[in-house]
Amino acid sequence: MKTLLVVDDDENIRLILREEFCFEGYNVVTAVDGEEGLVAFNEQEIDIVILDLDMPKLTGEEVAMKLKNQAPEVPVIIYTGNPERLEQHIGLKYNAVVLKSSGIEELVAKVTALANV
Repeated sequence: MKTLLVVDDDENIRLILREEFCFEGYNVVTAVDGEEGLVAFNEQEIDIVILDLDMPKLTGEEVAMKLKNQAPEVPVIIYTGNPERLEQHIGLKYNAVVLKSSGIEELVAKVTALANV
């Protein structure tokens, strides 16, 4: 079973994604901010990360940089309502971007594709 880390400060999004991905057969770990996300990543065997950008403590951009430096083989999906923020961070490494305004099916498809690579 693959383990998915969801890092988002919005509790409703964390709950919805936990429910959806558990239903899809993933073990789901959640974190409320970037710092907690890094702790969870270091304490568990994480196979794929879903990462919001706009969070307290550490932004999604900061977390993505740390994750890709630490474990470049682990796919990171940016899940955001503010994709224009990515244009400010040339060189930021991530595997995919899914807009929060998209249906959850698009996120599930990206996770499935990256988890099975």
